[in-house]
Amino acid sequence: MDKTTRLQDLSKEEQAIFQALKATELLEKLPVKQLIELSTHCRLLHKKKGATIYRKDESSNHLYIIKSGYIMESVFYGTSADIIVKVRSDGEYFGEMGMLTNEPYPNTALTLEDCQLISIPKNYFLETVWSNTCVCKVIIFELIDRLLNSAQHMVNAMYLDAPGRLASTIVNLTTNSKQKSMNIRITQSALAFSSGMARQTAAKILSDWRKEGIISTERGKLSVLDFNKLLDIILNSEIGD
Repeated sequence: MDKTTRLQDLSKEEQAIFQALKATELLEKLPVKQLIELSTHCRLLHKKKGATIYRKDESSNHLYIIKSGYIMESVFYGTSADIIVKVRSDGEYFGEMGMLTNEPYPNTALTLEDCQLISIPKNYFLETVWSNTCVCKVIIFELIDRLLNSAQHMVNAMYLDAPGRLASTIVNLTTNSKQKSMNIRITQSALAFSSGMARQTAAKILSDWRKEGIISTERGKLSVLDFNKLLDIILNSEIGD
């Protein structure tokens, strides 16, 4: 048997990478032999909280899979304001768009806590994508989800009032992960900007929601206590004529 097809012949780090790759929805249907071979070309990275994985317009050379921790993808405006594209957690991947279109990374990726990441070089990622329809399907469904979220964001900006937009942003961030976590690692400024409002406006709304028991907050983190109430706020929110 070819040595590269034997899991026991991999190094300890490569075996850890193999298990992480196999656990992701993106690659879980790949043949074991192909997963083992791919594992030998990947690296396991350890990133501290607040680290920049890549910045918008940098050359897209790697796909990243989160082994543990949280990543925020955002588009920055100036030095402090940013629109959050997505918050990702264990088992999710990011960085694929630039490589698929042969363009630079379209956004910036930052760690929200200490993270372990697996990096897959561009050539091995693209070879895996174009030779496996199961991987293509996962990416296509992800792109459809992004388009729907983008369209919903535009609708929210036009028709919802400030509480509705803020509630919609929080709901989106707590449900866009496979884990459906009710906790968000996010600053108040980033949450406000992503909802299209001043930080002071968001702070007032969040303060009211804390008093009503809808959410709780601590530094850099928001927890949803009453998800249904947030949905009610969205449904009852409409800019007056």
